[in-house]
Amino acid sequence: MTRLPSKPDTSSRYREAEQFLAALDPDWQALVAHVGPCIHQPRPERDPYEALIRSVVYQQLHTRAAERILQRLIDIYPHGHCPTPEEVLATPYDTLRACGLSGAKANSILGLAQARLDGIIPDQATALQMPDEELIKRLTTLRGIGRWTVEMMMMMYTLEHEDILPADDFGVREGYRNLKQLDKAPSARVLREIGQAWAPYRSVASWYLWRMPKQAPALAPSSNKVNRAPRSQDKPVRQQTPSSPLYFAIAQCSLGTLLVAESERGICAISLADDAKVLLEQLQEQFKAAELIEADPQFNQRVAQVVAMVEEPTLGLDLPLDIQGTPFQQRVWEFLRHIPVGQTLSYTEIAERLGMPKGARAVARACATNTLAIAIPCHRVVRQSGDLAGYRWGLERKKTLLERERPQKAQR
Repeated sequence: MTRLPSKPDTSSRYREAEQFLAALDPDWQALVAHVGPCIHQPRPERDPYEALIRSVVYQQLHTRAAERILQRLIDIYPHGHCPTPEEVLATPYDTLRACGLSGAKANSILGLAQARLDGIIPDQATALQMPDEELIKRLTTLRGIGRWTVEMMMMMYTLEHEDILPADDFGVREGYRNLKQLDKAPSARVLREIGQAWAPYRSVASWYLWRMPKQAPALAPSSNKVNRAPRSQDKPVRQQTPSSPLYFAIAQCSLGTLLVAESERGICAISLADDAKVLLEQLQEQFKAAELIEADPQFNQRVAQVVAMVEEPTLGLDLPLDIQGTPFQQRVWEFLRHIPVGQTLSYTEIAERLGMPKGARAVARACATNTLAIAIPCHRVVRQSGDLAGYRWGLERKKTLLERERPQKAQR
């Protein structure tokens, strides 16, 4: 990876990059014209240690959810900014967890603090002098830090490298897939080869590709967006007998252990529990004919979106869903997807609105068989008295979700 010579005017460098990319082919020209001028904003004032702390907090979370956790971490310390390594190491583990950090993230942050004291994490001046691959190799030995984190958080933003292509990033690869209208996104290795043509402006090229899926006018709208009106692209009903493999991944979130499974048609299961083994057994029981395959690291990008939805339900889930059930279950679940965040309805109210005034129990059974936690928000259904009823993933989780959503209602 090369670096551009230092130039004082960032906007002029971006203009050069825009002109270069637009001249590549008509697809790039249309993307640059649609998105407009590049406004990539590096953060060179952040030390590499601080950048890595932030990267760990933000992993698998949407920006707003991560910002809240980061602010709770900062608020522990009287000075109101990123804690020093010494301060982190002096902070009780339970105090770090109370900020909303998972156990893995808390341990990663403690490890980063020790690594800074040990000289493994360089200061900014030293990092700027290090060859790219040497810096990547050194920092990816740290717990919770992968190549994507070093390229994105460190090199593109903190160190202002302008020729970085984070080819492992799901958004970049999906952006290129849509740019070229491919059936399948290229692998990271293939994209690195393709991206050679974008040098020495690969950071700016990545910036544009991130904006391709949602902003490019030629893109088809994504289907099954949670909390959105149904679209014509929504997939037809299919019963729970997939013959193809199911890919799954397990992650941690504030509600415990989270399992996400995906069929060839989309996300087909989102489950919560305290024990990963239990979740796997439930998944196999649910999809008896399916071969369960642990997903590759690329699937983690989609898992991250699910975790973000769990932590911040207002975000919705912009991923295809493979919703499987009977026609009646489908009717109930589709209705649930339109209950706004911060509101609840009773089983009786839903039955009446579906034209089944005596169907409250049937609605309750449909809620109990929902396999897509939060994406199909059955936690927003309560008894007619307002009391909480059963919840497949535990009443405490239902209570937590409703309390988490309640402030959103007050802000409307």
